[in-house]
Amino acid sequence: MAGIVYVSIDDFSREGFTNGLFLQVRELLRRATARGQQASLACIAPRMASGVERRTRTVSGCTIHETFVAPPGKASAYRAAFRELLDELAPDVILLNTCAIQLTQAHHVVLRESLASGKRVVVLVTDQLYPTSDSHPDDEILRYYDLLRRTSVHAVSRTMAEAFQKQTGVPAAVLPNLLPEPQTAPTTSDETGRHLTLINHHPIKGRRVWDALIRQRPHDAYLVVETWPDVPPYTPPSPQVEIAGFAEDPSTIYNRTRILLVPSLGPEGLSRVTLETMESGVPVVAHHIGSLSELESAAVLVTPPPIVGYELDGGVLYPVVSPSDIRRAALDFNERIDALDHDASFRERCVNSGRALVRNYRALSEAAADQLLDTWFAGT
Repeated sequence: MAGIVYVSIDDFSREGFTNGLFLQVRELLRRATARGQQASLACIAPRMASGVERRTRTVSGCTIHETFVAPPGKASAYRAAFRELLDELAPDVILLNTCAIQLTQAHHVVLRESLASGKRVVVLVTDQLYPTSDSHPDDEILRYYDLLRRTSVHAVSRTMAEAFQKQTGVPAAVLPNLLPEPQTAPTTSDETGRHLTLINHHPIKGRRVWDALIRQRPHDAYLVVETWPDVPPYTPPSPQVEIAGFAEDPSTIYNRTRILLVPSLGPEGLSRVTLETMESGVPVVAHHIGSLSELESAAVLVTPPPIVGYELDGGVLYPVVSPSDIRRAALDFNERIDALDHDASFRERCVNSGRALVRNYRALSEAAADQLLDTWFAGT
């Protein structure tokens, strides 16, 4: 089967299409399929039982090939599973991603095998949590990025591409977020545009700022949406907070949202939820951090609090921020919310700017994807 395959190490079988990386992959695979190319996603992941198990299923219109290898997931098992997938699928293009913080031997093995296959190898960078020498031995990091220099690397934003090259020495082109066609979901009149909304209550997404804001505005209506599965349990500080599960159609969330809040405390990519929300006519208040700065005047940007660093605990990354700075950040969000709520002309300007930005962004991202696919499948 010629075409394109994205290969996930461990993650997809656990997470599915619940994060920016896999949504970007899904949209890219869909565009390859629309061109008549075979496109699929493959995941190699450990399981508790002995032996190897294979299954193929369809998720969100994408063909998913999964191989489960016996624990502890030795590099040799990943190598064998990956070679079998390549023999079966015979892709022209292999898509990978930079791993988030934890770099394992499996990542090295799959990257080396991909390069040895003679196929075109493309690596996606969708956030700034790629591994560094802060958390891994220098020689391991050097080997990994030496291999990446032999691939074609594409970051989701200009800010991220520049940061990646500065930190790793590996050049990266820009492939902006590919957005699905916008959908309009019906909502009841009493729910439309009522909530202050947070997508993903992971600590790095600003859970502490969100909770501090709720304490400062105890009578407002709040909606928090759970997306990633590997997030510490969340107990909201007020009964005014509704917790919703992941929505296949995000418009069901945006239509209930008065303002989207993005109090991120991490080096964000250009978050697709901000783009989708603005396209739906809802204003966004976000920390001026990472690639979110590229939203410029289309969003209401807030200076983030000083972040001392990050601590990894139980596989979860926690930003280190003082309680007083958290409270001040919440006050800043509070002020911007009041401005949007009480100044109709300001809100209208934000909504119009957001929609205009997303129109231009869609055109740019589709053109970039078309150019890449033309290059990848020239002559096929």
